[in-house]
Amino acid sequence: MRTAIRVGGLCAVLLLAAAPAAARVIHVASGKSIQKALDQAEPGDVVEVEPGTYREALTVDTPDIALRGIVRGGERPVLDGGGELNDGVIASGSPFRMSGFRVQHYKGNGVSTQRVRGVHIEDLVVDDTGLYGVYPIMSRDVTVTHCTITRIRDAAIYVGESRRALVAHNEVHHNVAGIEIENTSDADVRDNLVYDNTAGILVFVLPLKLQKEGRRTRVHRNWVVRNNTPNFGDPHAIVGRLPYGGGILVMAADDTVVENNWVKDNHSYGIGVVRLDRRESLRDFALEPRTDRVRVGANYFYRNGLDPHPSVVERWGRGADRIWDGTGRGNCFAPNAQATGAGVPAPACAEVEAAPPSDTTGWPPEPAPAPAAAPLTEADHVVTIRGMRYEPKHLEVRLGDTVRWLNQDALPHTVTSGAGREVLRTPLDSPYLMPGDSFQYTFPAAGRYEYLCQPHMDQAPMREATVTVVE
Repeated sequence: MRTAIRVGGLCAVLLLAAAPAAARVIHVASGKSIQKALDQAEPGDVVEVEPGTYREALTVDTPDIALRGIVRGGERPVLDGGGELNDGVIASGSPFRMSGFRVQHYKGNGVSTQRVRGVHIEDLVVDDTGLYGVYPIMSRDVTVTHCTITRIRDAAIYVGESRRALVAHNEVHHNVAGIEIENTSDADVRDNLVYDNTAGILVFVLPLKLQKEGRRTRVHRNWVVRNNTPNFGDPHAIVGRLPYGGGILVMAADDTVVENNWVKDNHSYGIGVVRLDRRESLRDFALEPRTDRVRVGANYFYRNGLDPHPSVVERWGRGADRIWDGTGRGNCFAPNAQATGAGVPAPACAEVEAAPPSDTTGWPPEPAPAPAAAPLTEADHVVTIRGMRYEPKHLEVRLGDTVRWLNQDALPHTVTSGAGREVLRTPLDSPYLMPGDSFQYTFPAAGRYEYLCQPHMDQAPMREATVTVVE
């Protein structure tokens, strides 16, 4: 038996409609608790933090909060996870502002926003925070500027399943990916210094996400140099399998413009345009895997592709300034007599139609209403989904017990049978659970049932969860 119901929509509407109290500044002295100040804050307040070290994992649920670090010379407040805490900051209140902090040594992510309208992140120093440094997902009107981010196992700056984003004037180095725009539309990536990563800038559409497309990203005026660091990411994740030496890569995203970038000394390739790998596209039939209407304009290339990764040589025959796999429609490269090429020669941009103009009216569509569901029966056990994790992650129940999963997170999740990152879909196969939705299952047989969240399986707390059924 499985059902999904929606119980949280009215609460969210009432919260957004509430009139904010008069703005005030809440001052946090060194050695005091930032979280306690956030818990006391009202909409419109500023939480201002003195330099010092704070061993906290912060959550910001109140709308319209500014978290401001006081920077004096070389000193600023430090959020330090000590290699033990999962996330530095998780914000779900709209809008959210953060500036002036150093964030370091977290296991999961540095700063994450979930379903936030109005994300303003600037002047952060982020180091060694797990999978992502700055991680806005399913958010709108995002700005990430003037941040320095290092030693991240996936992407230093990751904007996922979002709409309207500006990523500018950041310095990202010694990460697996420098900047990743994933399943996101209307992003502007400009004036960033991206160097010594495994791959520089990625514009991707990947499977098993709620949002199935990415359109109209513009990548321009970036310095993308010497991205030759060996990949130290998760070898089971797509980004963790990228070869070193990549400058800018567009995969399955449409209407992308890549122009006026300085792209040099990337050992495998400078700029690549490819479709999503066929094995990955078979995981999500609702996704269109080809890359269409990408325009690679006037970029400066220098010494790319001279010492390519073996997998690049195997696929393309050599490294090059520009690579294209020949798939998709309307893709083109501006003529550049000095640039080397590999793969299929691409048409010159004058020979193809221009990308269609941006038309953002009514995009993205609101999620379809949840299907009518039978009333939930009384559950014997409840697993809560919040903070990007299942609580409890491992559960032991009796034969015939009913387990209910309740999504109290700000993001949609699933409860899907799996093994590691392999999606099995049986017997657990929930729909997307929006915030406030529930799913339940009555276990008819003894055994160990492993499950994961489809859109977030790359996050360790969201996979390899278990229910063990004993007689």
